[in-house]
Amino acid sequence: PKFADFWSQSIDEKQFKVYDGSYEGKPYRYVILRRTLLYPQKTGELTIEPLALNINVEAPTNRRDIFGMRITRPAKITVTAPTRKVNVKALPEDGKPESFTGAVGNFDFEVTASKTKLDAQEALDLTLTAKGNGNLKLFTLPKPKLPSALEVYEPENEQDVRVSLNGMAGSNSARYTIVPQQKGSYPIPPIRFSYFDPATEQYKTLSSDEIVIDVENGPATLATSDKADKIPVEETKQFAYIKSDAKLKSMNQDRFFGSTTFWSLLATPVVLIPLAILFGRKRRAYQNDVKGNRLRKADKLARKYLGDAKKSLGDQTAFYLALEKCLHNYLKARLNIQTSEMSKERISQLLQDRGVTVETTEAFLKLLESCEFARYTPSSSDAMQHDYEQASRVISEIDKQL
Repeated sequence: PKFADFWSQSIDEKQFKVYDGSYEGKPYRYVILRRTLLYPQKTGELTIEPLALNINVEAPTNRRDIFGMRITRPAKITVTAPTRKVNVKALPEDGKPESFTGAVGNFDFEVTASKTKLDAQEALDLTLTAKGNGNLKLFTLPKPKLPSALEVYEPENEQDVRVSLNGMAGSNSARYTIVPQQKGSYPIPPIRFSYFDPATEQYKTLSSDEIVIDVENGPATLATSDKADKIPVEETKQFAYIKSDAKLKSMNQDRFFGSTTFWSLLATPVVLIPLAILFGRKRRAYQNDVKGNRLRKADKLARKYLGDAKKSLGDQTAFYLALEKCLHNYLKARLNIQTSEMSKERISQLLQDRGVTVETTEAFLKLLESCEFARYTPSSSDAMQHDYEQASRVISEIDKQL
């Protein structure tokens, strides 16, 4: 199913296990194919669209064999799950801290510096880490406010997150590289991190300790600019102003007119202008060739994903995933449609409207069905080889007929 308005993470079953259960008062045996972890991104009533599966089964008939056992026959049925509704409550506005950035769960917060004593132009790392259980991939950490004499680079974000049926667990970190520019002592104020705890339905705020960076060797501190997130440091008058107009003259002045450089620059436009005109014409002709560009793009996508599928022969999951990508991207390039519009009826209508024969259209749709069935039923190496050769042939036939 499609999980619109949710962040989702699928958790595949490593081994299918048969369970006994009941549905609408009748006993059934069932297996769990896949579990999906969902985090809502909106409030209100959200809809989980139904899942439809085409399943091959052995259906009983009214005939019996010589031993009195009921004879079965293979059949293909379609089963559909009902639509599910989820009511998502909004986070309370009362008591929401200014430092709240969307974290929901139960977390610990710490700020560490790789070193607190160093020399100017020597680097240190300041690491902010939130650990615990919750939506670790869906919030940002607060930004530290540092003295202007500390040059700060963009942070490196690291997420060590494990996803299970109980949700996300692990850590979300941001590591800042800091390079002091002058000698002095620079305090890093406490950093506040806020999150919403669903167990108590309250906001909680954690604060780090103040960290003092001592720069022992280097130039004295200079005046800093007025920025809201900077702490001013001591101003000293160390350098004189740089003269903007020194009126310097070269000691060795070579003649330019008549030199090799002069004649080279003079001849360059004569050579480059015709080449530029020719190149512009070729480029416009190439850009205006819409049909040719579309064909080239389709062929490139088909070769790429068919090549991936060929390399994955023998690995059912990887092979059919690559083959399905090949077919979908090929349709996007050739028919100019999106994945959400790729119903079987829509694909069949568009192909036949473009002049593709009924036999070729049915062969293409049968390949899509094979990719869908392969998710839930085992497939042999011969079947995968046959589907690969069939895909190559069908794509070639469609190229000829369009």
